[in-house]
Amino acid sequence: MDVIFVLSSVTYAMKGRDLLKAKGIPSLLTRSSAIRKVRGCGYGLQVQEAFRNKAEALLKQSGITILGTVPLSR
Repeated sequence: MDVIFVLSSVTYAMKGRDLLKAKGIPSLLTRSSAIRKVRGCGYGLQVQEAFRNKAEALLKQSGITILGTVPLSR
């Protein structure tokens, strides 16, 4: 199962995607109405569950606030 980190703007989503890529963590910029239900602009980063903890820590350390998470089953 993947998880989507809900972010406050598309700018933070893009910065987060680039940061994770530089650290070898695959992610996908995504937009969904399910994300808007949590809060924010509707943009988020989809990350594989195996990378969830490391990705979350890296984003937070870089000052990117995660507003919430949305589970995404395949």
